Amino acid sequence: MPVWVYAATLVLVVVICYFLLKKFFSNTALPATTGEGQELKIQEIDYKTTNPEEEAEEIYTSFNPTDGEAEEIYTSFNPTDGEAEEIHTSFNPTDEKPGLEDNPEDLIKEIVFPQKEGKQKSQDYLYQNQKGGTKMDPEIKVPVLIGEGTIQKMVESTVTLASPAEKIREIRAMVENLRTDVIPGKVIIQGTLHKQIFYVGEDTVIHHQTELIPISYFLDITGAAPGMDVTVTSAVEHVTYNLLNPTTLHQKVIQAFSAVVTQTQILNVVAGIGTPLYYVPQVMGTGSQQLIAETTVTLANAAQKVDEITAVVRDITTDVITDKVIIQGILHKQIFYVGVDNVEYHQAEDVPFSLFVDVTGAGPGMNVQVHPTIEAINYTLENETTLLQKVVIMFEVVVTQNVQINLVEGTGPVVVVPEVAGEATGQTLLQDIVTMERPTQKIRNIDASVTSITGNVIANKVIIQGTVHKQIFYIGTDNIEYEQSEDVDFSFFVDVTGAVPGMSVVLVPTIESVIPELLSETQMLEKVVLQVLAKVTTTVRLAVTQVQLPV
Repeated sequence: MPVWVYAATLVLVVVICYFLLKKFFSNTALPATTGEGQELKIQEIDYKTTNPEEEAEEIYTSFNPTDGEAEEIYTSFNPTDGEAEEIHTSFNPTDEKPGLEDNPEDLIKEIVFPQKEGKQKSQDYLYQNQKGGTKMDPEIKVPVLIGEGTIQKMVESTVTLASPAEKIREIRAMVENLRTDVIPGKVIIQGTLHKQIFYVGEDTVIHHQTELIPISYFLDITGAAPGMDVTVTSAVEHVTYNLLNPTTLHQKVIQAFSAVVTQTQILNVVAGIGTPLYYVPQVMGTGSQQLIAETTVTLANAAQKVDEITAVVRDITTDVITDKVIIQGILHKQIFYVGVDNVEYHQAEDVPFSLFVDVTGAGPGMNVQVHPTIEAINYTLENETTLLQKVVIMFEVVVTQNVQINLVEGTGPVVVVPEVAGEATGQTLLQDIVTMERPTQKIRNIDASVTSITGNVIANKVIIQGTVHKQIFYIGTDNIEYEQSEDVDFSFFVDVTGAVPGMSVVLVPTIESVIPELLSETQMLEKVVLQVLAKVTTTVRLAVTQVQLPV
């Protein structure tokens, strides 16, 4: 065989081996370094796709930033040819890196996909900060601590006993009817000091006498302002007394008051992993809607001018449906006008209203808060007895759902939130025989709901009490449908490890099943399966990590 044949064969084998090795190394993940021995972890990517028109795939790769090298790379790929379109890298700003001079701590990475014919160019934004916050971090609506304060006060009084006393057995004191008012920089506290005096009379009989003393104090709290929320707790620390004579009793009561002023705010926070867990309302959606309430009222007296019209929204009820909140209520107006006899009169008017607000993300069973604002009141006195009015109301709506999450501590606002100490689920079977009001041939339906429920926390247990309201729809022997109502009380307990007296409890009841059985024309056996989730919490203060999303 000629020599040139051997040479050609050898060249062909070398070329084939070269292309095979090139393909092998181009499709295999190889270790690389970012400097000083740090290993760069690269993920192998499969570019295969059954639909060449699919959107670009994406890969997210993390790096070891021990010396300020690249933290994260976010890469987009086009699966039609397996080629990377763009790579954007976020760095740890411990070293100077290009492009970090403007904002080295909070970076926005933009991934742009190629524009295809007939399709609009798409963009995606990922927010990343030093704590790992992203757009997926929750928005929560929680009380933010504004300020707090405490005071001690002594109430001294002398009371005349109804009967001569030999000695005082006991004096019990407590603060009742506590009322608060927040003004700039202060919290005003009002209430009643209720004392019960038990004493031994000259007849050796134990007598009882009550004394009520009005109290009024204020606390200086920096940052307090009208409209903020305040929680005041009171305690009677000491009661001392002196029986001056058989009918004259001198008393001193030392009281302590603590006030915490908060303002409910919506915060975008960083959620953590693991415990502790906090039970907070997460914002599912917000919306607003303006309403113009136009009415014509006939005045009771002839008027020459209208002095003032005030309006307030009251008796608001809401119903949450998919992506909407239905609002109903009463617009209460007070009309002050001057009559033709130069006497000022007052006339009230109640105007029912209803509207709906679009809230993306809202759903049945969620919680809703409505904040109405009277923006304008316009009126025209068309004649002496006819008054045309237009009231502009703005409704701000926030839809929330209670969730149980971990919050990352930081240097942000201090929030007052319930921390979950323990939870458990309990079930009970409510069974009773109902006497029908009319002869019955068939039970059509029974609607059951929990109308009231309370919980009492004791050591490692929660005692649950409440009422189930039932509406029974049935067909009488005369083939007419009737309705009959019934209330059934229930009481049971749930074991909750870690529960301690003084903690709060959140109860979530669920009617799992209603089973009716018609025993006769006048009697029905009814079984209701009730499940209650008991979540025991304690109020804590926590400085959260707040995320500022890009506009």
